[in-house]
Amino acid sequence: MENLPAIDWASYMPVLINILQAVGILILGWLISGWAGRVIRKRLGSNNGLRVNDTLRPLIATSVKYAIMLAALYTALTSAGIPAASLLAVLGAAGLAIALSVQGTLANIAAGIMLIFLRIIKVGEYIATPGFEGSVLEIGLFTTQIKAPNGVLLTVPNAQIWSSRVTNYSRFSERRIDINLALSRDNDLGAAVETVRGAVANCPHIIKKDASSIVLTTIDANSAIVQARFWITTEDVRGHTSEISIDLHNALRAGGHKLPPVMPTLPI
Repeated sequence: MENLPAIDWASYMPVLINILQAVGILILGWLISGWAGRVIRKRLGSNNGLRVNDTLRPLIATSVKYAIMLAALYTALTSAGIPAASLLAVLGAAGLAIALSVQGTLANIAAGIMLIFLRIIKVGEYIATPGFEGSVLEIGLFTTQIKAPNGVLLTVPNAQIWSSRVTNYSRFSERRIDINLALSRDNDLGAAVETVRGAVANCPHIIKKDASSIVLTTIDANSAIVQARFWITTEDVRGHTSEISIDLHNALRAGGHKLPPVMPTLPI
């Protein structure tokens, strides 16, 4: 049996050392990137550090994390003996191929950056789109986290928000409300309007009293509609609107104004 030639391990040692160094750099870079992301997120939210609002903080921390990971990858490949020029050419070609294959992901990144820097939505605001609604918890590079009204966490791609009509219920501190009050047609409608106007003037939840408007909007065969239009703060829109509706209804009852008659239901 012919003897196999002995392997000259000494000639392979530099290559093995370079590969081990590259692996060590990748592991170290991965650990440092995660640590840096956590520290930056914490420091940017601390009063003792550079205070950054909740909307920008995740973007900055994530960008630093991925920048460190890319730098570690480049250093590891260079340490493995791959020339920088060849490495850049390979990375450029790979980057183009990846960009073509993950267009949706890149669209989410671009949409996230636009949402943040154009300030379309902010953390803590309550928004609604044709597909969902809720409070914004975090705007990331790829997705936005939304807390739905029922307490369920929604993870929405940024591009879906960017391409939709966004209704922001929290951007302004005041909201205009319209309440329609149905009355019987045989009431003194002028007196009813004045009754509602007096109730609006005395309501503590209504602001900008001079901007309030009380008008008769509809009259039909049996009923009339008096509309009260006013402004309230957005602290508790549902609760304050409910209380104001009750106050206006009680004012009409106290003034002796009758509700519209109940029409009988015809048998089928």
